[in-house]
Amino acid sequence: MSKKVLTIHAIILLFFALILLYQSRFAFLIWNIILALIPFDLSLLGRLFKNSRWRYLIGVVWLLFFPNALYMITDFSHLSSIGVGLSTAFQFVEYAILAGGIFIGVTLGLTSLFILYPLFIPNHQRLINQVATFGVLSVCSSVAIYIGRFLRINSWDVFYQLHTTIASVLSILNQSDFWIFVVAFSILQLILMLMGYQLAQSDDL
Repeated sequence: MSKKVLTIHAIILLFFALILLYQSRFAFLIWNIILALIPFDLSLLGRLFKNSRWRYLIGVVWLLFFPNALYMITDFSHLSSIGVGLSTAFQFVEYAILAGGIFIGVTLGLTSLFILYPLFIPNHQRLINQVATFGVLSVCSSVAIYIGRFLRINSWDVFYQLHTTIASVLSILNQSDFWIFVVAFSILQLILMLMGYQLAQSDDL
């Protein structure tokens, strides 16, 4: 394991310690970041395997856990518990913890995507390939985020409660709120993915 990877994990542990020591009401961020760390670590594992069979298997598992990272964007909804006026020291610190946790989770998720994307997509630097791949992924991720946030279904439920999960998904297809959410968050994620990947190729700037 490289020094950079160890440093990333150490920074995350320090952030967990900050949350616990401050006794933040946003302690749930620890679990959410752990879930966001799974696709990141899977992407590192996928990079090690030259055998396409194992790499594709890792890619499938990664796909199940990837939405957990972008899901954290919706954690801004918890700001209502402290107020949004930002007029007290308590609000300053809690806001910083919440925003910090969300940025860490989203960064881990996007980084995992940028690690795996070139391994699976030929001509990955072509913009049309990026738009197509990230577009499909954004829609799938948005659907998963909605399911996780509003139906409270987790990634592992696909393995343990597949029939129930499918039934729950089918039940929301006729709800307008579902489609509005999917469209809005698909656009948001697509912008983040495209912008992030362009910046990740900073050597070409």
